[in-house]
Amino acid sequence: MFLQGMWTSIRIVLFFVVMLAIAWVVPYEDLVDTFIYTHISYTDAGKIAKQILGEPDPEPYDSISDYISLVINTLISVPLMGVIVSAYNAITRKMKPVDLPKEWTLSTLRRFGKIALYTFLFWVLIRFLPWQTLFPDNQSFTAFTAIAFLVFNLFLTSICYRFITKNFTNKRHFYLG
Repeated sequence: MFLQGMWTSIRIVLFFVVMLAIAWVVPYEDLVDTFIYTHISYTDAGKIAKQILGEPDPEPYDSISDYISLVINTLISVPLMGVIVSAYNAITRKMKPVDLPKEWTLSTLRRFGKIALYTFLFWVLIRFLPWQTLFPDNQSFTAFTAIAFLVFNLFLTSICYRFITKNFTNKRHFYLG
């Protein structure tokens, strides 16, 4: 159990390193900004940002640029991470080269699904739990309070995610025999 947790932690850190390397090496920022300023009006940008955040955004172009950049980075990083993990698995498990594309495809799709589920859970918990009772509107909060709130929401998201994935895994094993 400890080794599995350690391997999971290593993969998460490796994924962050891959994402940082992609953000540093791949020049997609200008492409994103050009697309946004060309195809999205300021009003539409405000509507999109408000839909995501739940409140008006004073800099909707910057926020949307960051969101799109993050999505592009993820779309590049996840398959690259799949290549790295598949190569590691091929070396340690002595897999046949013919099996590598199938393993890479399935692991990449599985990673995209995990990221989508985790992001959706995080968003749902932020949007639908009654945080206004703890953080009333029209009040300012310190950076520490905001970070503590986000960390607590990440903790809740992780608990929900673990519950969902554990139940899905248990049911899948139950049905398979």
